Amino acid sequence: MKKILIVEDEKPLCEAIKIKLNKEGVKNYIVNSAEEAIEFLKNDDIDLIWLDLRLPKMNGMQFLELIKSNPEWKDKKVVIVSVSGNYEIMEKAKNMGAIDYIVKSELKLDDIIKRVVAVA
Repeated sequence: MKKILIVEDEKPLCEAIKIKLNKEGVKNYIVNSAEEAIEFLKNDDIDLIWLDLRLPKMNGMQFLELIKSNPEWKDKKVVIVSVSGNYEIMEKAKNMGAIDYIVKSELKLDDIIKRVVAVA
């Protein structure tokens, strides 16, 4: 069973993601900050990280940089799912090792879920 860590601070969205991933048969865990995600990664192994960029305290790009610079986590698959469609940020995230970058407003949640599950 695939395991996805969702790093997202928008709580109503988290609930919708959880419901839809459960329907897809994907085990999922939700944390609301990069700091919580770090603690989670220390204790559990996951297949993919769903990462929002706009997070409290440490933002998603800082978290991505931390993951990719850590020998233990550098091979984790990361998909950015953000409201920001800024081309420079998208390119930077991909150059840092994100396997995909999805702009929330461009797709329905069902389509985002399918795309994320396909690469997990």
